[in-house]
Amino acid sequence: MCYPAARRIISTCGGATIMKRTIAIAALALAATPAWAIFTNGGFEANSFGGWTQTSGVNNGLSGSPPFTSASLNITPGGTFRGFIRTTGYTDARAPTLVLPRAGTFTAQVNHETQAGGYMSSISQQDVITAADIDPNDGQLHVRFSYAAVLNDPQHLPQEQPFFFVRLRNITKNTTLYEEFTYSNQPGKTFLIGTGGYKYTAFTNVDIVVPAGDLGNTLEIQALGSDCSPTGHAGYVYLDGFGSAIVGPPSGPVDVPTLSEWALILLSLGLGGVAMWSMRGRSPLKLG
Repeated sequence: MCYPAARRIISTCGGATIMKRTIAIAALALAATPAWAIFTNGGFEANSFGGWTQTSGVNNGLSGSPPFTSASLNITPGGTFRGFIRTTGYTDARAPTLVLPRAGTFTAQVNHETQAGGYMSSISQQDVITAADIDPNDGQLHVRFSYAAVLNDPQHLPQEQPFFFVRLRNITKNTTLYEEFTYSNQPGKTFLIGTGGYKYTAFTNVDIVVPAGDLGNTLEIQALGSDCSPTGHAGYVYLDGFGSAIVGPPSGPVDVPTLSEWALILLSLGLGGVAMWSMRGRSPLKLG
């Protein structure tokens, strides 16, 4: 027989049932609350390129002269996609000071590190930006990610050098929200000296504020790494943390949330509350 506890609102009976109900409510909240991060598998934590469209092509040299933009790309079909998922313990001998993985447990590498051939590899993904991508700290929509480009420097003409390119577009409105173009040894860019003729950038955290009017629109992120157009020198890029959450500081990798903060808080409070109630039912609470 169960008796209500003195001076308590909740009865001491049915503890297991209450625990089950609390867990069920928390699980429902996790399922119903929108994801914190735009883009599926944005941190590559599936240990794969799942969710990403992978393409390849032949780099025929950039059109025009610096500064290069997306209009400078001169890519024709060819080759095969070359990419890798790097995890804890991996060290890039060409860029030895980069801490990998960048965030979480896995980081993507797009294009091959040594096997050149004048090819480029690209990943892209489209997704709808929602209210779940609003940063509660400033009330604005964000798309964030981190990259580090590793590019051999054969001292070619700028339009022939290995390069890295990334672009965020609003597909619904056909507008470009952000693009970044970096070719090897580009003036004005800060490069670290690697080994074997390679130069590389430190990890850069990109934070794009998306206009509020784009809420509900479909966005597309595309990133690519390319060999030089004369075909003999490689270029590739590390990518991580695509989403609306803040990517870790440059000092090293940190986890990138993939669930909403509210869902995690609710789950913690729910389970923590049950644990405290259970302990109170077994022993007196002492202060001091």
